[in-house]
Amino acid sequence: MNDKTTTIDEIRGFMRSFNAKRGWDKTQNAINIVMALSVETAELMEIFQWLHSNEVSNIKNDYREYEHLQEEIADVFWYLMELCDYFDVDLTTAVRDKGDKNAIKYPE
Repeated sequence: MNDKTTTIDEIRGFMRSFNAKRGWDKTQNAINIVMALSVETAELMEIFQWLHSNEVSNIKNDYREYEHLQEEIADVFWYLMELCDYFDVDLTTAVRDKGDKNAIKYPE
C-alpha cells in the first residue's frame, strides 16, 4: 500500500480486517477511540516538545527519529480512521465540505 495507489476505503478495509482478527472490533466505542486519538496526538507532539523550530527539519536526517515520527503519525491516522468508521463518516466528503466552508470563511 502507498498513498498514490491506495484509497481511503482500502485503508479502512485493511484496518477492519486487522482489528477483527484480534477481536478489537468488538471492544471499540467512541469514547475509547477519542481518548486513544488524544494520547497518540500527545505522543506525536512529544517528538517536537524540546526542539527549536530550526531543528525540526533534522528529524528526517535521523533514521530512528524519522521512523518514530512516522509511527506516531500512523497511530494518529489509525484512530482518526477508527472514529470515522465508528460514526460512518465519509472522510473525503467531510474534508471537501470543510474546505468549502473554509473557502467562504477565508476567501482568497
